[in-house]
Amino acid sequence: MVETPDLNELPEAEVRRRLAQLTRKTSLLQYLRSCHTLLSLPLAVRTPSRSTRGKIPAPQGKFCPARLLHWSDCASAQQRIFDDVCSFLHPSNEPPDEIFPTVEQLKGIAESLHTPLSSERDLESYERFAVENHVRRIIGELCKIPEARQKFHIGDGVMFESHSNALEDDPANNPFDLESTSSSQPRPDQFCIHRRDEKYTLLMTVEYKPPHKLTVENLRVGLQPQMDFWTGVVRKNKIPTDHAEKLRYNAEQIVGSVLTQEYHAMIFEGLELSYVTIGVALVLLRIPPEDPSTLLYFLCEPNMEITMESEQQTYREPRTAISRVLCLALMSCLSTPRDQAWRRSAMAQLQTWETSFSLVRSKIPDEELQQIPPGSEYTGSPKSASEGSFSEWIPSSPLPPTPARRTQPQRRATCAPFPSDQEIEPSDDSDSSQKSTHATRKRNHSQVASSPPGFPSGTRDTLHQSGESKQNNPGAQDHQYRYQQGLYCTQKCLLGLQHHGVLDAGCPNVSLHRQHKNDTQHPVSAEGLVRQLNDQLRQTLDHNCTPLSGCGEFGFGAPFKIISAQYGYTLLGKGTTSRLWSTVKKEADVYRILQKAQGSSVPVFLGTIDLAMGFCLHGAGTIQHMLLMAWGGIL
Repeated sequence: MVETPDLNELPEAEVRRRLAQLTRKTSLLQYLRSCHTLLSLPLAVRTPSRSTRGKIPAPQGKFCPARLLHWSDCASAQQRIFDDVCSFLHPSNEPPDEIFPTVEQLKGIAESLHTPLSSERDLESYERFAVENHVRRIIGELCKIPEARQKFHIGDGVMFESHSNALEDDPANNPFDLESTSSSQPRPDQFCIHRRDEKYTLLMTVEYKPPHKLTVENLRVGLQPQMDFWTGVVRKNKIPTDHAEKLRYNAEQIVGSVLTQEYHAMIFEGLELSYVTIGVALVLLRIPPEDPSTLLYFLCEPNMEITMESEQQTYREPRTAISRVLCLALMSCLSTPRDQAWRRSAMAQLQTWETSFSLVRSKIPDEELQQIPPGSEYTGSPKSASEGSFSEWIPSSPLPPTPARRTQPQRRATCAPFPSDQEIEPSDDSDSSQKSTHATRKRNHSQVASSPPGFPSGTRDTLHQSGESKQNNPGAQDHQYRYQQGLYCTQKCLLGLQHHGVLDAGCPNVSLHRQHKNDTQHPVSAEGLVRQLNDQLRQTLDHNCTPLSGCGEFGFGAPFKIISAQYGYTLLGKGTTSRLWSTVKKEADVYRILQKAQGSSVPVFLGTIDLAMGFCLHGAGTIQHMLLMAWGGIL
């Protein structure tokens, strides 16, 4: 860093100019440079003088990759994303918008982050205030540009948040607990990144590891450009006796346990991208959709990659911590989450490793943990692949060319250099947040609307098909998927089904229930519908079984929208894990006791089903059992 001269030694006009710059909004590249200079470069690490080791739970099996490969086209993929960001926020052929926080504001943040990192809590605070909040702000500015929202599929922005599991409160069974993770219930100690949209889509997971426990030197040694992970790390039973080799072995085991922990979560959640951070370095991760047994990695060390000699150039490249995470978040917005079938197929072919980060470190003598493995010197950031690399990253769906920003002529997608000594005019901060609240009140269940607000209702009369086409048409998948956009059946409809009564003409799905035009009776009994749904969900969980928001607000269950592809009944499923099923299934007895009140004071209850394959649900674990009932109102 260049030393700042004493203001008393500068001409008065220069002093005024510099002071004015501190209180003026910054452009995108000025913002990134100031954040890197004030928040990233001063970052220090301290090893606690005293540390205690609590009880380490027995390790559980985690899915692990068969191969570990360097993600050779990561840098070029991120550069393309960053160029697109610049085309909206920092174009090359006109003065950029100065819409980001002032240098003075960033100095205030820097003052609160002066403590060296020495714990998980320190790292969490640093990442939040030095990286994540700034990524969120930049994406927030992109959200204000309609073309950018469409280009990156960013919805209303992104949210970084810690993950708590509403279904599993017992730490021993918590699927989001660091050390009690099992193959059916993953949980690294991480934050999650969600897109703010109607589905609140999970984009990535972020795993924190304090740099005194997972050192950058161990990352440099433990991350090999190409490795047979299963035989080279997991099944490497012979511990070296040579001291240097032992330190390299330790690095591979430590790094391997961290990668396995994150990889396990990515497989379970159906994610293509995620990352691990230690503050001073990041490991960007990708699972190729066509080869889930391979894990691609890209090691980033922002404070080493950006030097004074290359400063002007590197800020036009995504090399800062903020730029790296920003580009990865936008890449994840363009990635389609893997469906349940993909996850089950991947799990069926993967090996598991009974390991944990804490367990691996506990087996290494303290003196070895403090030593630096040989070959851990920084050798420079890896170059991008000049040719197509293994599983080149491509957005899940084709995107239009980068459009013009707002109504301006289209520009080349490059970043303009930022003026280091240019006057910066102040601008108003137009940031605003909108919050909506939902009022709820007690109602008679027979008067509850057939669907929650926001579900479209204009297609229900166009979905009717003959029984033959419903059951045997190979192209019926699209038809079945369209059911997911429909409305819930009324209480009266399902009450009639339960009592072998007539169809409810007021049910939005009545035309789907009719097998013939003039039918007035339900085409199936309640018991028959439960059996049909059980068979349907045994074949696929990716259609007509849609998780809803509000996990844990539904007692010990997670709400699902369940649709009968054969008969068109749309109802609510209360899904839960095997551990909680003994409690939840007692509700079925309560509903039966309240049989006469169903449809008026309580929802109509149809029965229970078991999911043979299990539904991997973010925030809950593996859903394997479900209560089926009528929609009872806003959750």
